[in-house]
Amino acid sequence: MNSPAGREIDETDRLVALSDGVIAIAITLLVLEISVPTVPAGSSLSFLPELVAEQWHEFVGYALSFLVVGLYWILHRRVFVHVERHDRGVLWLNLFFLLLVAFVPYGTNLFINYPNQFGITFYAGVLALTGLCLALLWGYVSREDLLEEGLTSRTVLIQEARFLASPLVFILSMGVAVVDPSLAILTWTLLIPINAVLQSRLLESLERSA
Repeated sequence: MNSPAGREIDETDRLVALSDGVIAIAITLLVLEISVPTVPAGSSLSFLPELVAEQWHEFVGYALSFLVVGLYWILHRRVFVHVERHDRGVLWLNLFFLLLVAFVPYGTNLFINYPNQFGITFYAGVLALTGLCLALLWGYVSREDLLEEGLTSRTVLIQEARFLASPLVFILSMGVAVVDPSLAILTWTLLIPINAVLQSRLLESLERSA
């Protein structure tokens, strides 16, 4: 019979359940940051579409945060699909990741209210740190031999590149924001083709190792 410590190491269901719950709450809180515009007293409701259009940065912040947190959830799920057991290092890295995920709504709110150089840099920094923590988690489980058998080194490296891709894009945007905040926002669109290419290569690698 396994010892209590052994059972704790093998059990990952509760860890994943906690993570899913925190991520779900963080995603839900994002929509609460979008304010409903107020039509000035005595003004016609015909101004409402214009007021909604002025909230473009709120919708961008919500959509981007939702998609990025969703991507991080997918990557987090992929970590624990391949993890057979965990140790205290995994627990603490995962808690730090959840700490940052829970902080994303604040970063989003700051960007929504102050879409300037500081707001963009702060927001991108939060998302970059969150992604880097997830990359550290993957690096840790692969280095400590906590992954399932059968994964090739090429698959592990492609997966690592995918974990690092999004944080590096946000770090790039932080530098661009110093020169042009609007261009910094546009750099976030690089997330789409980069992740698409890495996902394609990952699937190809998994098929070869199957």
